[in-house]
Amino acid sequence: MRAVFFHQGALGDFLLALSAFEGWCEPRSGLSVDFWSKREHVALLSGKEYLGDSHSLEGLLIPSLLDDSLWEEVSLPDFLLHADQVFIFGQDGSRVIAERLQARTGAKVDWLRSFPAPDDGETHVLDFIHNQLERLRPPCQKKSAIMRITPPHSATAAAKRLFEGLGLKGAGPILVHPGSGGAKKVWPLNNWQNLLRWIEKELSVPVILSRGPADDRLGDFYRWMSTKGRPVISGLPMVELAAVLSLCRAYIGCDSGVSHLAAASGTPSLVIFGPTEPGVWGPRAARVHLVKRSWGEADIFDWRGEGELGEPDGDIARILSDLLAG
Repeated sequence: MRAVFFHQGALGDFLLALSAFEGWCEPRSGLSVDFWSKREHVALLSGKEYLGDSHSLEGLLIPSLLDDSLWEEVSLPDFLLHADQVFIFGQDGSRVIAERLQARTGAKVDWLRSFPAPDDGETHVLDFIHNQLERLRPPCQKKSAIMRITPPHSATAAAKRLFEGLGLKGAGPILVHPGSGGAKKVWPLNNWQNLLRWIEKELSVPVILSRGPADDRLGDFYRWMSTKGRPVISGLPMVELAAVLSLCRAYIGCDSGVSHLAAASGTPSLVIFGPTEPGVWGPRAARVHLVKRSWGEADIFDWRGEGELGEPDGDIARILSDLLAG
């Protein structure tokens, strides 16, 4: 059976959708799934038995399928024409792609809403997608959990070289990713300062910070941290970042794609949620702790630099100590 998985969203949304989708894949022998998704996301699936080819989201195909005057005439690639089933994950705007592919191909085409609408209640995204897949035939066999990523040996070797270049030895560092694709989801930087100072003072575990492409507003914070001897990594291929995470003793971050990547990499993780709900968006995996906090937007980017610091959040410090203790 040949299937196509279409998803053009962010990393966290992709991992959640795929985690649910794996429940549909599991009972089907001989299944080959082509991914019409961001290539850096598909690269994380190395070693998956169902993995077929990867197809770019770029080009004129998607705009043409959305165009009322072009969709009936646009040339469709073989991976769509030869598919038995196509899954289109997205919000309302992508539904028309499913409808038009159903009219143009011999495949069974299903549109699935990739995350709940505000009026859908507080159903976890995994359960929300699983319930949609379960209505298809044949049904899913089990409830879904975060998929496990196994980076290829080349990525793991590159991660080890990175650690060696940073002078890191032993059981691995804590990786901290303070940023998020949504600025409102960033735990206030002053809180990160307090926690990082406490880790260095009380835990004596090396820390590295990860900077993502959406973290421009944190630039001064990262630069200051770097001057204080805290290494900052950025620009890694996503599969190599997954390998780095898999070698870390623990991970701490906000509601972000990197937090989902850490969970999928099997890293003991602490994820701090603010305006979003962990019961809807939190990664589900062993040794992942979700913490809900409140903060004002005016406090997010207010940090003290060389000024006097306060004590860390006591519960977060305790959870982190427990994670490191195993």
